[in-house]
Amino acid sequence: MLLKKIILAACIAAGAVCVIPAAEAQAAQAQVQTFEGAKNYAVAAVSEGSYVNIRENAGTEYSIVGKLENHGLCYIQEQDGDWYRVISGEVEGYIRQDLLKTGEEAWMEVHTAGEENMPVASVLNTREELVAFACQFIGNPYVWGGTSLTNGADCSGFTLQVFANYGISLPHSSRAQAGCGTQVAVSDAQPGDLIFYADNGSIYHVVIYIGDGQAVHASSAKTGIKISDVQYDKAVCAVSLL
Repeated sequence: MLLKKIILAACIAAGAVCVIPAAEAQAAQAQVQTFEGAKNYAVAAVSEGSYVNIRENAGTEYSIVGKLENHGLCYIQEQDGDWYRVISGEVEGYIRQDLLKTGEEAWMEVHTAGEENMPVASVLNTREELVAFACQFIGNPYVWGGTSLTNGADCSGFTLQVFANYGISLPHSSRAQAGCGTQVAVSDAQPGDLIFYADNGSIYHVVIYIGDGQAVHASSAKTGIKISDVQYDKAVCAVSLL
């Protein structure tokens, strides 16, 4: 049906003679304006409550510059391998093709919901961006004394490298990192703040708070970099570096 409408609208726009029923001709005429200035729609297609990351370039190794919720609208500018360069709201960047509906499927959703009613991408603030950056290394290994986000880091090596990406230098020691930045109450920690665990008053572990009572950290050789619930019974202090 959609293909028929496109063909009919194209005929009318071109001034061609089309032998079609009057009702279909009227419907096609209503679509002329749309197809004359056709937009290359794409719609986020992930699970409900989720969102897709928009990156600064075509690859998961690049920083996240925005996020687009499920059923959110963007406009494809060009294709780069398995990625599309898109614009959505105030955000321009790249989304992996398999995370988007395109073509007829996207057109149908946009014109059912109404283009003006669909959500667009939001720009990440620094805290959100840092958390998103840190979380992309989940599953990578824990290595005692390591500082590589891909090949392995210990807890303070992980935080050191994450914050280095934002121009913030930290020592390679959880105890030393606890003396950096601005002290905040653990209960007042915001996403992107560091929380420190201690045993008998001695700090032994650092995590990055990501919100909702959870943190991302280089946990252990067994579990690697992961998200865990904050262990509030062991948390003795927190610092803000942002």
